[in-house]
Amino acid sequence: MTNPVFEAVRTVLAVREYQDKPIPDEVLRRIVEAGHLSASASNAQPWHFVLVTRRDDLRELGRLVAHGPYIAGAAAAIVVAYEKKNPLGVSDVSRAIQSMILVAWGDGVGSNWTGFGALESVRKKVGLPEGFEVLAVVPLGYPKRKLGLGKKKRKPLAEVFSAERFGGDN
Repeated sequence: MTNPVFEAVRTVLAVREYQDKPIPDEVLRRIVEAGHLSASASNAQPWHFVLVTRRDDLRELGRLVAHGPYIAGAAAAIVVAYEKKNPLGVSDVSRAIQSMILVAWGDGVGSNWTGFGALESVRKKVGLPEGFEVLAVVPLGYPKRKLGLGKKKRKPLAEVFSAERFGGDN
């Protein structure tokens, strides 16, 4: 019996090149809703997601995120922010980002996590209040080329996993 969630985790890859093809609104909505439905410490939900689809705005985001110039070629991007006053905000939005990436992948949409905080210019660009900090921008688009599903370079499981105690039989 296959587990579709495990298959998504097993096969998802970072995508940095996108087709010039729009993503249907219902797919974008499902991706954002996946973030919204993610678990949150004490159910505080200290997040806000800004969906960006206008080409000029995507190009500007690509200039503002140092390690994400390819945002400019995406069909959409989600700016992910958290309330600065919440000490678990980074953890909660990290969970939300992973949920969105996996749901996007399930719909054939590629993505990647760009940035990691220090995105004040992005916060201002999308009009988020000062009480929020942008943790990441997640570009979205249909992959430009076929990717090797499931072909990941990972350490052997035995090197990163133990049973009961560190070094225990696994």
